[in-house]
Amino acid sequence: MEGQRLEIRLKQPNPLFEKWLEKWLEDAERRNAKSKYKLRDALTALRSYPLPLASGRECAILRGFGSTLCNLIDEELRLYREKQQNSPPGPTMQIFEADVKQIVETVKKSKGGNSPQKSTQTKLTKKEQKALVEEEERQRQVIMCPESFRIILLVDIQETSGKNKRTLDQTRQYLESLEVLYEVRRLTIGDFLWIARDQEGNELVLPFIVERKRFDDLASSIRDGRFHEQKHRLRHCGLENVIYLIEDYGDNEHLGLPMENLQQAIVNTQIHSGFNIAHTQNNYRSMKYLQCMTKTLIRNFRKKVLLSTSKEDLRPYRHTADMIGLLKFRVLYEDSARGAQLTVREIFVQQLLQLHSLSLEKALAIVELYPTPRLLFDAYNACAGGEKEARLLLSNIPCGPLQRPLGDKLSQSIFDFYKTEF
Repeated sequence: MEGQRLEIRLKQPNPLFEKWLEKWLEDAERRNAKSKYKLRDALTALRSYPLPLASGRECAILRGFGSTLCNLIDEELRLYREKQQNSPPGPTMQIFEADVKQIVETVKKSKGGNSPQKSTQTKLTKKEQKALVEEEERQRQVIMCPESFRIILLVDIQETSGKNKRTLDQTRQYLESLEVLYEVRRLTIGDFLWIARDQEGNELVLPFIVERKRFDDLASSIRDGRFHEQKHRLRHCGLENVIYLIEDYGDNEHLGLPMENLQQAIVNTQIHSGFNIAHTQNNYRSMKYLQCMTKTLIRNFRKKVLLSTSKEDLRPYRHTADMIGLLKFRVLYEDSARGAQLTVREIFVQQLLQLHSLSLEKALAIVELYPTPRLLFDAYNACAGGEKEARLLLSNIPCGPLQRPLGDKLSQSIFDFYKTEF
């Protein structure tokens, strides 16, 4: 007999907080204050959240809850508890878990004597059943209480299999000698990341990811266009702390590009993309860096409550927060797969990045004006001056922080790229 998934969802997990927000929203709408928009968003997010929250501080994981609103709730909660001295405090995680266990036991008893009824629904195909199970798994809420999980470093399989089969697997060897708890598996984004895994096997991804580049790999990725594409995917993967781990390649000679160009690319990655840069001398130093990162993350996360959340509802990571919303590993894996769920705009950006000297900032500036190739073609065809005008159509588009024009040369190269028949 197949087990049945039981979903427990309280109709109103946070009645007090909803009541206060409704009161404040009503007052803001009566005064036509600008705060009514944020209050409305916050109330909608709170009503959609399936778990009880113990304080205003915990509400910070929801959309619309800024520091001011969280502090207001905490102050209102303090006053409420002073008036209710003889009553227990508001709903807590322990009370919620006890209620859930009680409901589960009740359902088990009520179904114990009943024979399973035949489903009257149309029988699903295996493919449809698999898709349904996967979607249910994506939506299932995961909660990890403090000290109930382990932090594990995940290593992309490509980081442990060298091109030369005779070469020792140094990455594994170094991590084992440094006593780092790690696992090797295929990652669809980044080279290293960390997960929290509980006893049930649930896996949540900590908001840190590492992309390792030796100087020769960096030069190669810049030449073939992978460098900008990787940065674009890392920036939109949902993990806010991206670390570029730059590793020396011997004496950094015969790299294929001048060292000045590589250093400039690293600076641009730090300033324009907002990534963190770490520089190590060799593979062992890189693994030592990962060891230190792992110890720090264990220390910072072990006493926190971890919750699964969607990419759209992710909030910025604050190390002082007691409750952290994180992505499930399976969700990150599927959404970050190369080409998965790419929009026409994202594919257009990737096409443009294949052109020499066209940076990510310039490509984004172009798609901001022309989100799809079809719109760009229509703009070319609408040029009254014919091909001469069309070739310079993009030359004055402002790009980057300094808003410099794209230039005639790149504009003509893009025209040739899309309009030349082979």
